[in-house]
Amino acid sequence: MEAVAVRLGTDAYSEASGPDSCVAETICRRCMDYPLTALHSFNRHFASRPLTTSELTLFLASMAAFNQHTIAGIAILAGRLSDELLPYDPVHGHEVGAYVLDAAVDEYGLRESRDHLELARIFAAHLGVPPAAVAERRNACVSATALGDALLGWYRSGTTAFSLGVHTASEVTSVAEFMSWHDIFLTFPEYRMSRDLPEFEYMRAHYIHEPTHIHHARICVAKYLDALPANGTLVREGAESYLALYQRMFHELDTLIFK
Repeated sequence: MEAVAVRLGTDAYSEASGPDSCVAETICRRCMDYPLTALHSFNRHFASRPLTTSELTLFLASMAAFNQHTIAGIAILAGRLSDELLPYDPVHGHEVGAYVLDAAVDEYGLRESRDHLELARIFAAHLGVPPAAVAERRNACVSATALGDALLGWYRSGTTAFSLGVHTASEVTSVAEFMSWHDIFLTFPEYRMSRDLPEFEYMRAHYIHEPTHIHHARICVAKYLDALPANGTLVREGAESYLALYQRMFHELDTLIFK
């Protein structure tokens, strides 16, 4: 199965068409066009055969370590964005944070039956990987724990612009992950998955919601830079920092599982 190319039209900017929307477009396009060679290689190998239980444990524990601090981090970033922008735009400042907060609504499970961490545990248990094994950091690859630890600070204490760049890159790469993984887990009978299976809700929810998150991230970046255009470099640096560690993580996973 070929890696999914992430491409969106410029209609995402219909709600944010100020003079700095072109800067935001450049940043988001850089995320979309970033050569995710490690992820694409991993996805090709992932689609070639079912993983063993030990390989699934490594994969799922790595995803858990990588995302450990993200759900709360997204909600925190939404508040930080509003706090930073309200002095410049007291009427519309909250709107920018709301675009980020919408992703947290999904992660906390307010549109599904459970929060996404619980859905992930149910998904893993169906695959034969108990929750304790998924949560054990020693089962994750080193690069995944490093990225997860970096995200803890990036979402909470980095400059808001840098954090927004991190978040934007995270949303873009999530689509490249789940569009492929959704189909891969349905392909092999060894995984015992089907689209309507309750245990598959974790994959199904991300498959449905992640494209909307990209749309909102692009609007958010554009509106943020309309208010604070000097921060474009920091947004770009946040995105690049995330993408570099993200590449390293999937290169390590690809090597440990398939090579």
